Amino acid sequence: MKLFINIIALILLFKGVYTYSFADEVIPERILGDPTAKIIIEEDASLSCGHCANFHNEALAEIKKEYIDTGKAKLIFHDFPLDRTAMYGSMVSQCMTEGQYFPVLSRLFRKQMDWVQSRNLDELSQAIYSTLKPLGIDKNKITSCLEDNTENNERWEALLKNRKIAMEEREIESTPTFFVNGKRIKGKFNLQSFKENID
Repeated sequence: MKLFINIIALILLFKGVYTYSFADEVIPERILGDPTAKIIIEEDASLSCGHCANFHNEALAEIKKEYIDTGKAKLIFHDFPLDRTAMYGSMVSQCMTEGQYFPVLSRLFRKQMDWVQSRNLDELSQAIYSTLKPLGIDKNKITSCLEDNTENNERWEALLKNRKIAMEEREIESTPTFFVNGKRIKGKFNLQSFKENID
């Protein structure tokens, strides 16, 4: 809870008016599927969230097979970190190339309990490296995504700014939160509820 409060305090430091746009040079829009697909699924999720992991590890596969892989739908993923550990996970995933992004995201959700309970940054960096090593990502890449430099500071600030936008403009309060073609989906999101909201 204390970490969550610290994140909120940092968010409040960002003042000003923002248009609702998550795509910028620092945090590109992350799209799974055909960018021109007519059905748009938007997900706001935290990499430390158990329910978010359950969606990615279970329900997403069916939706992906029937709708995303066939070009009918696309998934746009928005980071909504709930704590500092999730922020570091987002920092690593957003540091990846377009081709690496969703495999890394999927792996971090699938092996969530292997890294999310790390007690400090050094331990976390090692745990994330061990988690992502099977994808061919080396330790230097993980370290470079988390070290204190201008590029990473800008990425950190952009993640906080996007989270603030989600809270203020979309009234996101918990994760995961889903929208289908702009309509907020209430309750559990899976293939069945997805179909009910596109009919």
